[in-house]
Amino acid sequence: MNDVLAKHKRVNLHVEDTGGDGRPVVLVHDWPLTLDQWKLQVPSLRSAGYRVISYDRRGFGRSEKPSEGYSYDETAADLAALIVDMQLTNVSLVGFGMGAAEAVRAEVLLGGEVIRHLLLVSTLTPYMLRSDANPNGWLHSSEYVRMLQALHDDRGAFFTELMKAHHSVNGELKISLDQLEDLVRMCQTSDQTAAMRCLESVCRTDHRSELAAVGARVTILHGTEDAFAPVHNAAYGTRWAMHNGLNVDMKGAPHGVNISNANEFTEALLRLLPT
Repeated sequence: MNDVLAKHKRVNLHVEDTGGDGRPVVLVHDWPLTLDQWKLQVPSLRSAGYRVISYDRRGFGRSEKPSEGYSYDETAADLAALIVDMQLTNVSLVGFGMGAAEAVRAEVLLGGEVIRHLLLVSTLTPYMLRSDANPNGWLHSSEYVRMLQALHDDRGAFFTELMKAHHSVNGELKISLDQLEDLVRMCQTSDQTAAMRCLESVCRTDHRSELAAVGARVTILHGTEDAFAPVHNAAYGTRWAMHNGLNVDMKGAPHGVNISNANEFTEALLRLLPT
């Protein structure tokens, strides 16, 4: 595994690259985690012959933590610049949660000649915040305000409850306590400004127009018991907005499907990625 330092707009990003001549798979982690979110999948992808590249989003993990630049415009530009700087082509781009929306925007920036396949996992598209203009949004404004306040007041407690919710079905935790502790540790590496601003971007950004502009092949992988981004609103809504794509449902799985249902998820990933 090679560690790479990528620089874009004066921001240093921590990147991990397995190297090799295989087809590149770029993994984009969820908010508020780090590239370590993918550690159960990277060995299998590498063994299958892929070149696997992952990175910590600006403000998270081992990447630089600037005081600004946490809109989707900036974070997707980081991703696009990383792909260009590493001279990657024929890329399979796998985005999780917030990372799914960044992957969509990066594909629109770079085009289908560079990004050949988008795999969106537990996507937060097309538009979370519910309003008169967005009746299919699943996040009410009162819950959005509550989340911001909770993150502001006690980030440790907020991250613990968020990770429990992301990895539970009907109140039953589907991961071990050690895994929960590891996830909270990832969250705690975030800069507070980054965590807050990205939460705002996640909830308040309308992705509908850019979804319609995607030209790459798209697969949308989603747990049917995702309480953070319900499958009908998020996954099916994304496919409808794209007029494109294949929905693959993981029955009984929560938001954090790559950890709660790791073996099933990894098998699906290997089956769905182009060779």
